[in-house]
Amino acid sequence: MGRRGSWLLLAASAAVLGACSTTAPPAGPAAPAGMKWNAFTTPDKEQRLAYGLPDSDVVGIIFSCRRKAAAVDFHTNLVGGKPGAGTVRFRSGKAQGRYAARLTPSEISDGLDAIGQIPLADSVLAAFEKTGLISQVEDKAYPQDARTPAERADIRRFFGFCRG
Repeated sequence: MGRRGSWLLLAASAAVLGACSTTAPPAGPAAPAGMKWNAFTTPDKEQRLAYGLPDSDVVGIIFSCRRKAAAVDFHTNLVGGKPGAGTVRFRSGKAQGRYAARLTPSEISDGLDAIGQIPLADSVLAAFEKTGLISQVEDKAYPQDARTPAERADIRRFFGFCRG
């Protein structure tokens, strides 16, 4: 094999190896320190599950429901987009879904508030209840994963309340 053939073989090998790369895509930013999941009941008997800094307005997402609910409401923030109809994507493990949302300018943060519903039986919510892992896909949002047994217990308690 001549010199040119060796270079072509080397270039082809490099291309094949590059195509097999297992480098993960860049992750989103880390969650702000102190963020955690917390379940609580509102005065009007609605159950909420919020991921945020305790005793503050810093909240990544809020899920809410009433007993024997068919769906879970969500309220989160998007950096990009336009007010009006939109979508929010959530992922938990291999489960991923896109959900209709109403987008409005946020009064407490930059960006848009996104408000919508997810069916209680949805695969993303089922995976989240089981694993405590969830992330919002837009804007490379940070993972909003439960890191402690207390957080995972709050998540299970929330979904138990929703099912009634």
